[in-house]
Amino acid sequence: MILKLSEGPVTMVVRSVAEADGKFGKQYVFTSEAGDLLYISEAAGSRGLARLNLDFETVAGQTLTFSQVKKDSKTYTNIDKGVTPSAASAPATRTTSTAAPVAALSFDDAVALYAKCVQAAIQHLGKACESAEIPVDGSAIQAAAATLFIRTSK
Repeated sequence: MILKLSEGPVTMVVRSVAEADGKFGKQYVFTSEAGDLLYISEAAGSRGLARLNLDFETVAGQTLTFSQVKKDSKTYTNIDKGVTPSAASAPATRTTSTAAPVAALSFDDAVALYAKCVQAAIQHLGKACESAEIPVDGSAIQAAAATLFIRTSK
């Protein structure tokens, strides 16, 4: 099956990568362990693999998540290391296709969650910075708490 990023993010265990000539020029074809195919531009593929310190040989067996981000009327393709599925031969999956609908947080729940995130950021970031002898300030705590809040509240 040919997978399309326009339909949402894709996570797969990569069996191989090959170059191909497509409708839009040179492309990389990522083949999953299950035989699914994902085509992305050569530029996006080479940038993404280089960022992860991978190449055509070392990418085999890696679990990768492919996604598209739209910014300033342009579409960018991201490649990130994904979570290893329980079976190496698991078919490629859409990371959003099986997610249950999430109810919006009430204001009080959001405040309570953010307070927990701030506390966790203080504990973890503070300890890590202290042991590395790196000064920590309020903006670093705020950024860490915001990151935790965003990831947790999704």
